[in-house]
Amino acid sequence: MSFLWGNTEPARSQRISIWEGLLATLFINWSTGMVMTGYALWLGATPAALAALGALPTVAQFAAPMALLFSGNRKRLSIALARGGRALFGLVLVLPVVPEHWRIPGLLLVAALSQFVIAPVNVLWTSWMADLVPERERGSYFGFRNALLGLVGTLGNLLAGAVIDLMGKPWGFLLVLGIGVVAGVGATLLLRLQFEPPAPIPKITPAEFRSPLKDGEFRGFLVFVTAFMGAVAVGSSFVFPLFLQYARMTFAEVGLWTVIAATVGLFVGPGWGRVADRIGHVQVLIYTSGIAAVVLPTLWLLGHPGWLGPIWLAAVCDPIAWGGLGTALTNIALQSAPAERRNLYLAWYWMAFAAGGVLGATIGGSLGSLGLGPSPYHLPILASMLLRALAVGYLFRALHKTANRK
Repeated sequence: MSFLWGNTEPARSQRISIWEGLLATLFINWSTGMVMTGYALWLGATPAALAALGALPTVAQFAAPMALLFSGNRKRLSIALARGGRALFGLVLVLPVVPEHWRIPGLLLVAALSQFVIAPVNVLWTSWMADLVPERERGSYFGFRNALLGLVGTLGNLLAGAVIDLMGKPWGFLLVLGIGVVAGVGATLLLRLQFEPPAPIPKITPAEFRSPLKDGEFRGFLVFVTAFMGAVAVGSSFVFPLFLQYARMTFAEVGLWTVIAATVGLFVGPGWGRVADRIGHVQVLIYTSGIAAVVLPTLWLLGHPGWLGPIWLAAVCDPIAWGGLGTALTNIALQSAPAERRNLYLAWYWMAFAAGGVLGATIGGSLGSLGLGPSPYHLPILASMLLRALAVGYLFRALHKTANRK
């Protein structure tokens, strides 16, 4: 991990990216995770509204291809869009003073606008970082970066939970979300310090825009991303509500859960990165998606008031799955793309995320509204587990067919 001590480029910018990520993670975690879920519940969110809110970061990726329409360098565009989208999110702080029947629609509108403004940054920033981190080091670098960011983010969740429990509602939510907005906007100041290798954004014609779909292996990968992330979206919005409202965990306990997950991830994430550098990200994807499909939902569903053991065990298993899965997905997308069409392939990758998010949120919200089971959250999580398993089965069969053709 030469980026930890090198004084020249790209090591210097790689270190800056880690510091930038630490601030950005606070905004991302608090604006989309436990804190936002709790705030939405306080404002009166229904299961359908929770599903829509949880899916927004994914659904917003339909705006990712907008990155292909911009002219200029990736650094300037990334800073402008990230800063604007994060500042816009600050409008959620005024919702307690608006009429009650406008609070949830207002929350969804502000969150959606913020996420749609930020969405093209995923293409621009990932392409920029791909030029800063050599392919042979991407697994190790992003494994380390993601694990460290996960630890800091979940320590932030623990602190946020304690603040909310101490200050009460809504003041605890407002303080934490306000700090998150400041941290997110402040992170863009560090982006300004990073070096950007010269790489102008190429013009894409309508015919060229569809060209990645002619790549059979990449097309199959997009199908898996849509199916798996859609399956995740069916139940992911209901995990924290399950902990808080069904299992009767406090915000501090949920914060501790995330700290356990992040601490384990600090070791597991870099480990998966080194494994991926040796055996490939596709193999890591198979292993980790299997854990995320079967093990995690089972443990969530086994927990209940007075017996939180399976839920605490899930805190250990969660980073074992996602510590490798997220990095593997992004790196497979990068490896699939010719250098001159990297932005285009990344745009399709994020659109696959979005398509899955729309389908998953629709299914999850509908199932949650039925009110079946011990809580409104059990049926969507069970359905999510079954659909995740089907997506992993598709991936395994697709890879087997590819191997036979070769």
